[in-house]
Amino acid sequence: MSARPPHAQEPQERDDDAHRLLTALVCSALEPALTGVLLFDLPPEHVPAVAGVFAEVLGVAADRPPEAVPRTTLDAATADEDLWLRPLVRRSAGGIEFTLGPGPLAETADSPPLVLVPNLARLSVPGMRAAVQLLGADTATLEHSGIRRRWTPRARWLAFCRAEDAAHLSPHLLDRFPVRLGVPGLRPLPGHEPLGPLPAAWAAALSPRTPRRPTALSDGFAASVLEQLDDREGLGHRRALALGRIARALARLDATEERERPETSAEERERPQTSAEDAPAPGTPAPVIPGAPVLVTPVHVGRAARLIRLRTAHRPSAPPPESAPAQEPPPPPGPGPYRPAPDRGPGPEPPPETGPFVREPESAVPLGPAPVRSEPPGPFSPYPEDGAGPGPDGATLRIPARRTAGARASRGAVVGVRRARDLWDLAPVRTAMEAAKYRAIRGGLGPLVIVPQDLRGYVRAPEPVRLLTLVLDHTCRGDWDWHPALEPFLQWAYVTRAAVHVVEVGARGAANELRAGSFSARSTRDPRIAAALARPAGRATPLAHGLDQAGSALRRALRHHRAGLVEAMLVVVTDGRGNVPLAAGRTGRRGSGPAGRTGTTDAVRAAERIRALGRSRLHSVVIDPGRRPYTALPAELADALGAHVIAARADEEGAGRAR
Repeated sequence: MSARPPHAQEPQERDDDAHRLLTALVCSALEPALTGVLLFDLPPEHVPAVAGVFAEVLGVAADRPPEAVPRTTLDAATADEDLWLRPLVRRSAGGIEFTLGPGPLAETADSPPLVLVPNLARLSVPGMRAAVQLLGADTATLEHSGIRRRWTPRARWLAFCRAEDAAHLSPHLLDRFPVRLGVPGLRPLPGHEPLGPLPAAWAAALSPRTPRRPTALSDGFAASVLEQLDDREGLGHRRALALGRIARALARLDATEERERPETSAEERERPQTSAEDAPAPGTPAPVIPGAPVLVTPVHVGRAARLIRLRTAHRPSAPPPESAPAQEPPPPPGPGPYRPAPDRGPGPEPPPETGPFVREPESAVPLGPAPVRSEPPGPFSPYPEDGAGPGPDGATLRIPARRTAGARASRGAVVGVRRARDLWDLAPVRTAMEAAKYRAIRGGLGPLVIVPQDLRGYVRAPEPVRLLTLVLDHTCRGDWDWHPALEPFLQWAYVTRAAVHVVEVGARGAANELRAGSFSARSTRDPRIAAALARPAGRATPLAHGLDQAGSALRRALRHHRAGLVEAMLVVVTDGRGNVPLAAGRTGRRGSGPAGRTGTTDAVRAAERIRALGRSRLHSVVIDPGRRPYTALPAELADALGAHVIAARADEEGAGRAR
């Protein structure tokens, strides 16, 4: 990375991912409190390039080459000894001595080190504990194995994580990273400057030889920071501080660019502001006065919010033009409060449950190509954990139960390494590393000697032994909200740490509206569950294919699960009106002729196959929205499942009914 001359600088309002990421890295190196940078959904092959750019930026800030910046990589196998201690070999009068010195996080180097976390979701417990202790701390103290050290943490942490894994991480850990960016579409440039050249003004601002001017906050600074953030309780103040510090770093960069701008004469920079008429327009950088503090304004706060793609749901949208007549917008297809239908009096008898489609009492809609979504997806939020599934709500977490069906029954993903307690599941690489530390005093250059104290074993996450399967029929939603009906089951899955399998039927925007879609989640905190619950309804209802997918998922979980499921829950939210036969759902192509009751009959047969799995570990529930005129279809489906029926809507008297 090389510094460009001032006349070759790119415009400040560039909005591509590479420029945004370079700006964020420069702000982190420039602002002492922005010690943590968290990047979401970056392709793994681009991690070394981004880490190299950050090392070069830190090298410019320390007036050192990038190779002189210390780097430390933390992963799932990181232990406490790797962080705080380091074996040292030195020569003394009595020969060669082995001692212990401060580790890489104790910051014995002159320049701030770079701590790289390739996968924050797989970081070991000692690594997470170190991040919570050091990031944002004013002072750190180390007392271990006779070493006593006290220092001010200056290390910059660069972590990577998938957005869907953020819901499974501790909020205390995520809050320690003030700079968050989503860069799923980042495409680094070829060559030695993957994110583009570093502007000369930014290099001057990072250089330690440049005098640091004090900063001052304008009158509307605090109000603008609070306006950009959500006003929900329990979020703390770290987000507001992070936004303000990013704005302060941007203000310092603007001040340096203004000073380095060649077209600005010394007389114009030194001319004081004497009246209100001379005040610059909003968004115009103020003239630089030697010795005057850098003013941080609401304009910098807005730029900081755009930099991290901050979105807030409480801000109203732009009002319509005054010339256009005010029209009431149509109700959204998503969830909303229940509004009772007006009393229409006795009507005609419902039509018989036969015909081309069994779905709605109104005229049938022919199936055509699925509507193409014209609007682009919304910008990425720097706080994806806020859009995750249902939270704790005061519930107590329970340790998942374990099955003892064999020595390897409860194996999960590797999350760390610890001293081995037995000879099962040993970590050979970590064991060899521990033995290599003492090779010189055990056997010299001979064979590697491994003693029992060197053995290390893997730490694995427990496999979930409970499963919640949701079958969501989006076409049965109209004027009722299904969240209260689903909340008890989602709460049960959260408390018991059960895995979740979601099957979506009739969702708008599906790849093929004749087929059901499904996905598996590790817990209810997966953001995809909240997105599925808010998805609007489509036109077709492949209920038979959805139940067939749910049955296959339950069959695999009950028979082929490594730990063996203790309990499974099946919740089906539907009005029973399946208008797509099972053959069309499996192939994704419409058949010739009317469907009639074929879709509903196939759904009942698929439910009977699920019932054959047995009720010892499987509990089934059908949530009936009570839509007329085919009110008997959910009960028929529940009989085939052997399930209970829960009425989700209130009757005419306002009391809920359940069968």
